Amino acid sequence: MSGDNDIRVSLSRDLTLFDITMIGIAGMIGAGIFALTGIATGIAGPAVILAFLLNGIVATFTGLAYAELGSAIPEAGGSYLWIK
Repeated sequence: MSGDNDIRVSLSRDLTLFDITMIGIAGMIGAGIFALTGIATGIAGPAVILAFLLNGIVATFTGLAYAELGSAIPEAGGSYLWIK
């Protein structure tokens, strides 16, 4: 069925801030899960599960502290402003 009724479809070539942010986050998570897990297993052995659990707890408390500071000092500047 070729002829005058051919439809051309093209993809949009633009990325929003959300798209770029998600690509960056996916890269960080992918590197952390797939690349660093093998290195950590070689160093820690079977205790790597405990190491990742401890890391998750520390990251949770760090995120909570960051959120608390963000709500206490709601100005632009983030951690640079908080240290200042």
